[in-house]
Amino acid sequence: MSTVTASPSTGADLVVACLAAEGVDLVTGVPGTTVMEVIDAIARRDDVRYLHTRHEQVAGFLADGSSRGGRLGVALVSRGPGAANAAIAVQNAYDESVPMLLLVGQVADRIVERRAFEEADVVATFRPMTKWALEVRRADRIPELLQRAVRTAVSGRPGPVVVSLPLDVLQDTVDEDVVPARRWRPYPPAADPSGVAEAVGVLAAAARPVVIAGGGAAHAPDDLTALADRLGAPLVTTWLRQGAVSHDHPAFLGALGYGVHDVTWRAVQEADVVVALGCRFSEFSTRRWTLLHPGTRLVHVDVDPVELGRVYVPDVGLVADAGVAARALASALPPPDDARLRRRTALRAEYEKASAPDSPVLDDDEPRGLVSSRAAIAALTPLAARGDVLLVQDAPSFGPWTHRYLRLPRPGRFAGSAGGAMGWGFPAAMGLALARPELRTVCVSGDGSFWMVAQDLETCVREGLGVVTVVMNNNAYGNTRDRQRLAHDGRYLGVFYGNADLAAFARSLGAFGVRVERDEDLPPALDAALAQDGPAVVDVVQHPMYGLPPGLEPPAAR
Repeated sequence: MSTVTASPSTGADLVVACLAAEGVDLVTGVPGTTVMEVIDAIARRDDVRYLHTRHEQVAGFLADGSSRGGRLGVALVSRGPGAANAAIAVQNAYDESVPMLLLVGQVADRIVERRAFEEADVVATFRPMTKWALEVRRADRIPELLQRAVRTAVSGRPGPVVVSLPLDVLQDTVDEDVVPARRWRPYPPAADPSGVAEAVGVLAAAARPVVIAGGGAAHAPDDLTALADRLGAPLVTTWLRQGAVSHDHPAFLGALGYGVHDVTWRAVQEADVVVALGCRFSEFSTRRWTLLHPGTRLVHVDVDPVELGRVYVPDVGLVADAGVAARALASALPPPDDARLRRRTALRAEYEKASAPDSPVLDDDEPRGLVSSRAAIAALTPLAARGDVLLVQDAPSFGPWTHRYLRLPRPGRFAGSAGGAMGWGFPAAMGLALARPELRTVCVSGDGSFWMVAQDLETCVREGLGVVTVVMNNNAYGNTRDRQRLAHDGRYLGVFYGNADLAAFARSLGAFGVRVERDEDLPPALDAALAQDGPAVVDVVQHPMYGLPPGLEPPAAR
């Protein structure tokens, strides 16, 4: 039986001791030569667990999901190819401001710059896609640098940090007095009182205010809705952040981005004042930065001062935690006038009509047969209302259906990948399941995304993770197919393929698998999957040309 080492004796022991001191109890990765010392150090402890995956990309995405669930995700990979395989997860975490720590075993310092086996410059590779990339050159500096790396990942605007650990640094012995430092975190910054007063002056004078909530505000749903109510304003979220607040709240008016409803877009376009919280005005959320008119006044709140004025110059820019600032603004604002509330009520009624699952009109040329996306939305809607389910949205062409028509009544029970990385969903769902075991994680993936990481269904079975993966299976890269259909006169190349029976594949690995080919069979299939203790795959077979909601086209590539 493993025991906690009394005091670290090597650099590898010290790495694991520092992780434990920072509250990390799970490290995921793929074993390799330069990380075996760390894996062995974990094996000699009982407070940190090692979970091995079948690919480093999966380990990175799993760590990403764990972080989104509230527990800092840590991935451990070996040099060269191992680090390169994890790069896509690091890039995605950087784009989405997700804290993550990637530890990379590096060739020994004594042979560096000799083009040793699998040698690569880790710091130079990862510097453009991280908050910080560093290499530890001395074992006695591990506490200083590794614990600072953890704080950097989780503080301010979160993001990934990569730490390169040369093999000889991990093997070196350390003195008994070299131990982890005390764990600490900075308090989130509050908005300057004079800035709050100036912002209140701008907001109080508004006739058509709108609140935009981004990922940096998703941790404070009550503060967001309180501010919207005090303003008498509708509240919209950025792309794939629609789980930030309850969709049942009278202020909620949908999400911006790919699949945005006309009423949602129009409400922001017509606003005379916008207050944006934790929002970086991304390309998709703004339709390539056309969201705000030059005359729209802007109060922009972000924990990262670099984001203020990057896209739109604000009238008032507040460097602060979004939730803290929302509380300060709401408490200082006067009550809303009746005109604002009437406008919000009218917009909300229009939104509810547009977002009803039966609202899209069936196109005459829409493919018939197999499972429709309308039926999938109808089957997923009751799951979103359950108190024990967390929904994960991967990057399939089915995504705009959930964006437009799936109602999420519970804040914090939806995670979506706005970074665009295919294959993120299933591993992230595994990480979320580990971080939030009290919830049942249900992931909706496309078949293209799922097959990129399907080998790690074995990991899910081995670890007994009750992840339900709903695969929208149309035997095509649907998003690219639709672009070729619309922009390239239907010249299809490289977008169609053949799938195995995904349900049979799941059963071959010891998971539950069910194949669905008719609308009416989907609800009982989901019920059967949720009734399992372990992982399950629901193979939802669709027509190869099935894709976007009626009237929606992919954004133009520019």
